[in-house]
Amino acid sequence: MHPLSRRGSLGGVALLVLSAWPRTQAWAQAATPAPASGPAGTPRRIRGHIAGLDGPVLRVVTREGPSVDVTLAETLTVSALRRVVMDDITKGTSVGVVAEPGPDGELKAVAITVLPPGMRITERQVAWDLSPGTSMNDGPVEAVVESSAGRDLTLRIHGKEVLVRVTPDTPLLMPVPAARTDLVTGAAVFINALQSAEGRISAARVTVGKDGVDPAI
Repeated sequence: MHPLSRRGSLGGVALLVLSAWPRTQAWAQAATPAPASGPAGTPRRIRGHIAGLDGPVLRVVTREGPSVDVTLAETLTVSALRRVVMDDITKGTSVGVVAEPGPDGELKAVAITVLPPGMRITERQVAWDLSPGTSMNDGPVEAVVESSAGRDLTLRIHGKEVLVRVTPDTPLLMPVPAARTDLVTGAAVFINALQSAEGRISAARVTVGKDGVDPAI
């Protein structure tokens, strides 16, 4: 997830890079699930709640139950999220959609990350691990159409149109800057981490729940 300009494309649910706002790249990396880079290790996504922070070590009670210790980078970047509405999504908006297959075989949105206006995303459609059968669908919106259940989004991913059904209950979230001081006990977190061959876990980016809005991916 690359040194790009405002109009450059991005990796994962994106490195959001806005040349006029130097901090943007940092908080966007923290907010979006891009492939891990840097030190060698196996990428690992951690979802859970903060049990404590001791110096550079963040202890997280994972959604699976066990606690894990995550060593945070000195250059740690932290992001939070804010809610947006469907009217914020128009043709050309870059989105990352976690979806599950619906009964009709079409995709049903579980959660949508909406990038700020003018920012672009690297197109991809890959398996995801939020729950069994989910996928991550990243791309620009081609069309927004009213439907009986809510609205349908058509994404364009590598030249292919991908239809996603969105209900009024689907979380629509946009990344915003946050700080290390927001890593408080009890807060929900989503972490793109690296796990070494010895089992040590490290991270340079954390998305934290704040003001009642928790990570949904």
